Amino acid sequence: MTGYRAILEKEMVELWRSYRLVITCGLFTALGVALPILVRYLRGITRLFGQLDPELAVGKTGVPDVVEALVKALWLLGPLAAVLLTMGSVTAERRARTAAFVLSKPVGRAAFIWAKFVAVALVLALATALAVVSTWLYVGILYTPQPPFAWVQLWLLAWLAGLVFEAITLAASVSLRSASGAAAIGLTAFGGITLASTVVTLNHWLPTGLGEGAQALVLGELGSDVDPFQTVLVSVALLGAALVVAWVRFERTDL
Repeated sequence: MTGYRAILEKEMVELWRSYRLVITCGLFTALGVALPILVRYLRGITRLFGQLDPELAVGKTGVPDVVEALVKALWLLGPLAAVLLTMGSVTAERRARTAAFVLSKPVGRAAFIWAKFVAVALVLALATALAVVSTWLYVGILYTPQPPFAWVQLWLLAWLAGLVFEAITLAASVSLRSASGAAAIGLTAFGGITLASTVVTLNHWLPTGLGEGAQALVLGELGSDVDPFQTVLVSVALLGAALVVAWVRFERTDL
């Protein structure tokens, strides 16, 4: 793909100069540090607000509670970050006419789209990795040390879940002339998939089901009712389909 490396370097520099890389990574790191501390001292924190209803009393917390909180947070904030980082990636350049200028150089359209996707994907990879590593370290300090391999798998699944919605938003950014419209498409896809995941029989076929698999991997609770491999295949297929749509639409777009 002609010009891919140059466009990727340009995108990474732009993400750095606009502070989007630093802010995203900082927020995810703070999340990874805060979650195990909050869960560990939840009982003490609730006491600060006085006597609670006995039915709402918080029992002793453990590693499963931290993992559950981390999965819920990553499967919410990861897709949201993906949408926000991607929504203006193509529409902004089309509106500013910089896309036409860049493509007048020896740069292919496929390279242009792929570099856009990879740049945000790298930010999401780093941010989610920082969140998972921070949580893993503090779980080892506050509870018991954990074997790292399962947590690496959790990170990869969280990253994949974010990439699906990044690809969907990228396709919308190519198809529409408004960043807010692309964001609306991405958020609608996220909301629709999240709503569909409430149907137990559908959750295994959706990116949200990756969270259930990630939690089971870390806690050693894999069984016949949890099949991460099947969910990964479906998510990768959805990711690939969205990227193909983005590429085809961009090839046919008049800049």
